[in-house]
Amino acid sequence: MKNRIFLVLTFVIVVGLLSTFAVTTTKAQSSGTSITLYAGSVTSGSGTYGYGYSASNIVSPGPTLTLQEGTTYTITVNVVGNMPHSFEIVSSKAISSSPLFNAGIDTTSFIPAGSSGSVTFTPDQTGNFYYVCTVPEHINLGMWGNVVVSTTVPEFPSALALMFMALAITALTAFLARQKIQIRRFF
Repeated sequence: MKNRIFLVLTFVIVVGLLSTFAVTTTKAQSSGTSITLYAGSVTSGSGTYGYGYSASNIVSPGPTLTLQEGTTYTITVNVVGNMPHSFEIVSSKAISSSPLFNAGIDTTSFIPAGSSGSVTFTPDQTGNFYYVCTVPEHINLGMWGNVVVSTTVPEFPSALALMFMALAITALTAFLARQKIQIRRFF
């Protein structure tokens, strides 16, 4: 009888730990993030193109995008100036036939000057990648940036999960003390 109660309490603790991990991981992965980039000339008439977080701060290479695996992102690219541009995430600093994570905006038809385009995607692998403009020769003119995708870090367990675990540990400790069972007998 003592062993059955001990096994039931152990099962409760294990289920509590697993559910805490599953809940926090799902919560971390479900959030979405919006990123807005501006595409255009670094300086008027320079012949160098890039991306930036504002129309007045376009740089080459563009700013590094730091993403988390499993998180959903929506990237919007606003084209400034009088030249069309595009956006795609690729594994090497070159035009690809299929963007990573399906993260491409007007890769063959291009975003017209003064317009914008968006894409929603979820990175499913970690690593170092690039985002590029697929207009011919724009990569060579500086229109690219780095993308770093890292592993999602689970959030801290919720207060309810912590209370559940504290209750289960307290119950197990009380049971062992009441039954005068020494833990080392089970290992």
